[in-house]
Amino acid sequence: MPLPLCPLAAALLLIVPLVGCSKPEPGGPAPAGFDALVAACTEFLAARKPHVRPGGSGEWIKTGYSPALVQRELNRTESPVTPYVGKIVVKDNEAQATATTQPDAQAITLTPAHLLSNRTHTFVYSFDGNQWRWQNGQRLTKIPGQNDQTQALTLADVSALGPSGFAGCLPR
Repeated sequence: MPLPLCPLAAALLLIVPLVGCSKPEPGGPAPAGFDALVAACTEFLAARKPHVRPGGSGEWIKTGYSPALVQRELNRTESPVTPYVGKIVVKDNEAQATATTQPDAQAITLTPAHLLSNRTHTFVYSFDGNQWRWQNGQRLTKIPGQNDQTQALTLADVSALGPSGFAGCLPR
């Protein structure tokens, strides 16, 4: 005669066969397109170089960004109009230093001692069944000794080609 199972063991025997049996996420152009968008965004951000610009009072400002941490989130919806939504979160640091001349500013090697802020950029996208579209974005900036700042980003902010833009994070 078999021994009776304790209630916990019996419950586990019922649950274990269900693990890993969730409905698979459908493939197709949406996930592949979003993966390509995330890859393009990551490449664009990795290619950023520090830049020098004139500042106030005759000084020159060198600004640079740390390598960005790029995180993706893709969700399937129940909507036939927008079957997928995606989010890219970019985390980086901004460093700045000043000098009295442009060559001196160019020669500065930015280090953690030049840290100006920690930034988190969030970009939201939707897939309409054919292509990905940028919906909105925001930047959260944390500056030591100051209150955190959240700023809505416009399409013009994101599409900027310069070193402070995010043109590589827009769908093509």
